[in-house]
Amino acid sequence: MLGEYLFNESSAMYCTSVLLVDHGVESRAEYAYAFERRGFTVVRWEDDLAFRIGWEDALKAGEKLAVIASDDAYVPYDLAQLMQRYDVSLGGLFPKLDTATLRAADGLDLDFLAVAYERDYVYPSDAKATRAYLETRVNVQETAERVCDELEGELVRLTSVAAGYRGWIAVAQLKARIDVTRARYGIERSTNELTDGAFRDFVVSKFGQLTMEYAEETPVLVSSAMEYMRTRSDRFAIVVMDGMSEFDWRVLRESFAGIPYEESAAFAMVPTVTSLSRQSLLSGKYPRDLASPWTTDKEKSEFVGRVRSWGIGDERMAYLRGYDAELPYGCECAAFVILDVDERVHGQYGGRAGMLKDIELLRDSGKLAGLVRRLSAAGMDVYISADHGNTPCVGRGRVTGTGVETETKSRRMLVVNDLADVSDKQEKYGLVQCPSGFLPQGLRYYVCPSGVSFDNPGENVMSHGGMSIDEVVVPFITVRAGACNG
Repeated sequence: MLGEYLFNESSAMYCTSVLLVDHGVESRAEYAYAFERRGFTVVRWEDDLAFRIGWEDALKAGEKLAVIASDDAYVPYDLAQLMQRYDVSLGGLFPKLDTATLRAADGLDLDFLAVAYERDYVYPSDAKATRAYLETRVNVQETAERVCDELEGELVRLTSVAAGYRGWIAVAQLKARIDVTRARYGIERSTNELTDGAFRDFVVSKFGQLTMEYAEETPVLVSSAMEYMRTRSDRFAIVVMDGMSEFDWRVLRESFAGIPYEESAAFAMVPTVTSLSRQSLLSGKYPRDLASPWTTDKEKSEFVGRVRSWGIGDERMAYLRGYDAELPYGCECAAFVILDVDERVHGQYGGRAGMLKDIELLRDSGKLAGLVRRLSAAGMDVYISADHGNTPCVGRGRVTGTGVETETKSRRMLVVNDLADVSDKQEKYGLVQCPSGFLPQGLRYYVCPSGVSFDNPGENVMSHGGMSIDEVVVPFITVRAGACNG
């Protein structure tokens, strides 16, 4: 992995402090974690004054610091001489390969490259030989398996220490990276069993407490998204990609070349049903307060009501469907609801591999990136999120009767009245009762365990409605107005 490889190359193991002069590598791959694991405090260089106030005493006292500075930053000599300098560049890390070819390689994963470079004996290579090496030794299943195995070890570690929303967001994002890589290289191995049990316990015991959390980078819950965006943007558009998981976003973002964005995540409403969670996102309400929680008939009016409460007139807001919908002149707040991902989820019988192919086609269409560019150019801050994600399941049979109160497209959740006896269903399907504090009262809510759905026995599907990490933790992306103009 790049971080481990860089740590060894930097000779940081032999010194107390190291100055990492970054030549654009960190924007392509993370490596700070390798220093943190070994007791270094990672400090990102801002300027001379900020460093002297915050870190000069620690540096002179011999504390272990890893200072990351861009290659155009000025680090005064009296400070630089106290640290071991290492230039983090493609040429320095991989001197036997052609640097220009590495820079130009589309989608090159530097973790893949580091693993292959350490594994192989590499001869000095020109551009042609470097391209051949990338094709035959780097971007291959053997390397992918090694990378995923190492990432899986980190996934287990992160899962074991995750205690709050930030920890689980990190787990979800790393899990998505592993899942996408394995799907691309035909590696049939699931990560769900490594995360979903612990995450379920977190949701059951701590989900209600997320309302008390505050973060600068995320609304935490999708029900807080509208107020979060309003306090940070004078004019904004929220693009709701119905059903988009972290897995899907990791693929779709590959079409965002030239679009600077800030990436975080939020928690969907549980159970992860469109009518509950999407309406909560667009209205700023909990599901229990929605006018029509089990249909989306009132979704537009819920959105309009929230925006009106800010004193914005109807002529300056818009609730729209599809990528090509026109933003009205003078609009201050717009919602774009996009159904493409969810439609692929409900028609998907090819598992992760099939979902990957479908999302790659959506990525290649450039529709989402095109919409974002158009809105940003119109002076809108653009937020991209989802009402829920999706997860692979195997059907265990349909459920009928037993006091079922409502039917939804989801086949991973069950809503029953308080008098219904579902003990036999709990035993057959392994149902887990949902926390219900945010939900319509007088009912009980159950979801299937990880990997199980109420589809035909043995049927492989993609689904949602449960409380696996793939369904609950959804992307929350910010693109600032005018960011794409350059």
